[in-house]
Amino acid sequence: MNVPLTYFPAYLGLFASLVLALVCNTFLDIEYGSFGFEVAFWMIVFGWTLLVGWRQHGESDESAKQKQKIVLLLAFVLTLLIFIPKWGFPRAGIYMLAALQAAQNCVTTSRRQLHLGLLVSAVMVIFAASHFRADWTMLFYLIPYIVAVVFTLVSEQISRRAMSVRESSLGHTGAAGQGMAIAAATAIILGLGGLLYLATPQVTWPYLEWRYGQKTDMGFVGDPKKSDQPAQGSSAGGDGESSSAQGDGSGQEASGAPGSGWPTPGQMREAARRPGMPGWQSSSIMQMADLDEAISEVLAPIAQAIEDLWNNLKAWLKEHRSAVLATLFSLIALLLLVAVALLLKEVRAGTWLRTRLDYWQLVKLGRHGEGSAGAMQYYRAMERLFVVCNTPRPATANTREFLGEATRYRDEIRQEATELTLLFEQSRYGPFPSDRRQLEQMRELYRRLFQSLG
Repeated sequence: MNVPLTYFPAYLGLFASLVLALVCNTFLDIEYGSFGFEVAFWMIVFGWTLLVGWRQHGESDESAKQKQKIVLLLAFVLTLLIFIPKWGFPRAGIYMLAALQAAQNCVTTSRRQLHLGLLVSAVMVIFAASHFRADWTMLFYLIPYIVAVVFTLVSEQISRRAMSVRESSLGHTGAAGQGMAIAAATAIILGLGGLLYLATPQVTWPYLEWRYGQKTDMGFVGDPKKSDQPAQGSSAGGDGESSSAQGDGSGQEASGAPGSGWPTPGQMREAARRPGMPGWQSSSIMQMADLDEAISEVLAPIAQAIEDLWNNLKAWLKEHRSAVLATLFSLIALLLLVAVALLLKEVRAGTWLRTRLDYWQLVKLGRHGEGSAGAMQYYRAMERLFVVCNTPRPATANTREFLGEATRYRDEIRQEATELTLLFEQSRYGPFPSDRRQLEQMRELYRRLFQSLG
């Protein structure tokens, strides 16, 4: 279903996603000094075209289509005069895709077109992140891009839900309420995504990708093999791409061990001094380096104390290896015994064994008490049979209540259990204790019960 798109925050999120996607690609060429101009250019292009699309209010008209044709014509001219000669393929293809998306923005009036724009931004980000010059400094733009995409999807969903509520006349959702809902949902989704990332098994936690999949330097510092990789631009753009392949063009030469993870303060400062690095980003990286050094200085004594403690512990374990192993084996054996005891208790092994002893004592050997004592033995033995069958007698139930509960779904033993209960009641509550004939009758009833239940 092609749902109309009229919610302004959704257009704002798409604008941020497209701009940040282009910024990630433009950031690859910061050493040439045109970073600020290119970012401003694409912000104007995407901002104006998305404003045209938003003003259609969910239904494009002829004016928007005329503007789309104008943008397409300009995109064709820029491709022939700038994109292909300056960058070559495949880099030129990314800017061609961005120009085509700018034209599409003029008629972006539906949910499907919004998702198409986000897909285009994802393609551009994936290309930038997989480029051989991409490194951890691109995270300044990649992380906001992820936030922008989640914000766009959430705002579109919440706006549709609010519109559905209004159309059903169930209430009115104010702008403040929608804003709070969008902010809360975005924060929750990003938080859960971060937790899932931390819980994902990786080579080591700072890494942002698996080195044996898509080749990229995101999350890695100082890979000496990076400068040996061939440039991905064409010969037409040799002054940009090939020169960068020799020395990386942006100061990203090897400065540490391969795959060293989070950069050191020195590597941070080296990255901050790259030619063309935006001032705010350079300042932020410098502050990160200072903060990293300050934290390291504060934590150095603690880390040293922990290391000394660990070394002392290893030395003690080596000296008392036999005693430690014996203690561990004893603890394991004790835990196994506890587990076996709990298991036997759970499966009522003791009660099951007691029913077998009851059968041998009362039926096979015929050893029981006289009078009421013998009747009590047979009745208690019957109770234990029902315990093994998961029907224990409640503490508050009398003999008749227990009889009804125990035989409710056991028609095959109802007669034996009823007769044995009646004989027990006559002996316990009657004027005369059970005689030998009644005890023999209870013995036979218990034997049949045991054969049916035991």
